[in-house]
Amino acid sequence: MQKKIGKPRKSENFIENENKCKSFAPVNRNGWWIKFSTSKDNSILLLFTSMFTGQTIVRFFQEENEAVQFINFIVEKNATKELIFE
Repeated sequence: MQKKIGKPRKSENFIENENKCKSFAPVNRNGWWIKFSTSKDNSILLLFTSMFTGQTIVRFFQEENEAVQFINFIVEKNATKELIFE
């Protein structure tokens, strides 16, 4: 007798977060893939990936201005070299 495998159910917490968040398609700028998501409480999650090195940087912001400044900071960096944050 085979056991039927059904679709996994999404938890209530997952559904709640899914309804609060909005993600946008990645954008390519100066060799960096930039993906961002926002939530209803105005928090911003940024994900940067270098097309050349594969280096990935993830940052979370509460302020839109800080997120924009960080985007500009990363986009100005050379995507062919790994960034080191100290």
